[in-house]
Amino acid sequence: MNNILHDIEQLKEIQNAVGQFSASTIKSYIQDMINEKQKQLTEFEIQNMSFEQYAEHMKGRGFNG
Repeated sequence: MNNILHDIEQLKEIQNAVGQFSASTIKSYIQDMINEKQKQLTEFEIQNMSFEQYAEHMKGRGFNG
């Protein structure tokens, strides 16, 4: 999990550095990578929630029977 957090921070740093050169294609590609890492992080967090946390997380999403 720490690797994902580390990767996200590194990708953000690269994205900012690339911004100085107006390389929008590269910035877009890096943003896609950041988004994928964020998705992995969210999925990990959801998988490791207690039942109570998960129930709270799902409120308002159509699954709070």
